Amino acid sequence: MKTKYLFLSLVFAAFLSSSIPAGSHSLMPGEEAPSLVLSANSKVKSLKELDGKYVVVNFWSSSDPESRIANSRLAKLADSLPSSKVKFVSICTDTDETLASEIIKTDDLPSSAISLSHSDIDAEVAEDYQVATGNRSFLIDPFGNLVKISPSEEEVIKIVA
Repeated sequence: MKTKYLFLSLVFAAFLSSSIPAGSHSLMPGEEAPSLVLSANSKVKSLKELDGKYVVVNFWSSSDPESRIANSRLAKLADSLPSSKVKFVSICTDTDETLASEIIKTDDLPSSAISLSHSDIDAEVAEDYQVATGNRSFLIDPFGNLVKISPSEEEVIKIVA
């Protein structure tokens, strides 16, 4: 009988642990944002280089039109805010870098946006930010803390302005 309850307890614990998103961070507002270590090819090496500014990090995918639209809107919004206060980081989760590069040109992101492709980020970044594909954004405060997950344009303006 004890074996049966022990087995059921283990199965239940395994079920609970599989439902928790992957990643080494809890991704809760108020907590420190996961590190964003970038490859040698990228212009910025980490979020630490953007200390003192709010950072909007947006993950998007060419196969998800909604994420492309959100990426463009957030980039233009960040560009309209004082550059001394906010920086926009656009990360394409696609592995086809040629396609990602062409879409970035087509979507006409502001030159102030930091546009990155899949190869520009460490393998752990997508896992830490719990992003399998695109369409997830994060607002990070000047101290590196997560302020909001998937903030609306109005929320970004209210917090940053």
